[in-house]
Amino acid sequence: MTPEKPYVLPDTLDVDKKKRFHLQLPEGKEQIIELTDEEIETVENWFALLGKHNIRFEIETIVQLFEELNITEISHMVEQSKSTVDRHLKSMEEDGFLVSRKGDANDQGRMPPKLYQLNRKLYQILQNSGGVRRPEPSEPKKLIEYYRREIDASRAVIYRFISLLEKMNPLLNMFENQLSDVNSAKEIYRNYFNPKTTKYFPLFSYTYFSEKYIGKFFELNRGYEKKLQELLTIQNTDPEANEKSFVFFAATLPIRKLFDIYKREILDKK
Repeated sequence: MTPEKPYVLPDTLDVDKKKRFHLQLPEGKEQIIELTDEEIETVENWFALLGKHNIRFEIETIVQLFEELNITEISHMVEQSKSTVDRHLKSMEEDGFLVSRKGDANDQGRMPPKLYQLNRKLYQILQNSGGVRRPEPSEPKKLIEYYRREIDASRAVIYRFISLLEKMNPLLNMFENQLSDVNSAKEIYRNYFNPKTTKYFPLFSYTYFSEKYIGKFFELNRGYEKKLQELLTIQNTDPEANEKSFVFFAATLPIRKLFDIYKREILDKK
């Protein structure tokens, strides 16, 4: 098997001389998105900017799922005070992650709360620019930047995995609390866990591969990734597909080597 160039995030956004991003749509169509220098910088440094504080990962995820929220709703979901959330919302808006607007006035004439949503233009680019296969730079300074981007992106993914998986706990707690009432427990199981009675249910699985067969797995996975990207491109450019109701996780890890590093860290601490 021919060794492949490493799969990494692009260190520069692929735009033309007029600073326009060309988004390739299904069936050969193309969408052109005009950008400012600040917007290009935000996309190129998305994960580093997002990693300024862990609460940013939660805010980004929540706003992506619920499309548009006010500060009260966000503070409840991240379990932080309004003053803390307000500080991070302002910072994230300055960095270009979020945009805001005044909410609609209510019948009592009260000041409408400000509503926050992801910067959809930039997020659409991020979702559809993907990664590229390219060689590592030879210049030491650029090589360090290259590695730093990989670290930032990996930590962003790990934090999302952890924070979103923890959202299963309230459902499990509710299920467990209803075990004394068998009919209520049956209803929860029927609605959330039983593949025979619900079309969509939590699915957790893992598979180990040997070094001999991992290459074959990656060959199969590349075809799947291509089809998945095509589906996501259609979804992300569909104006009627705004609500994000499900999340898909996938990870392939060099688990033996990770355990070796873990054991080494334990020994170093002794």
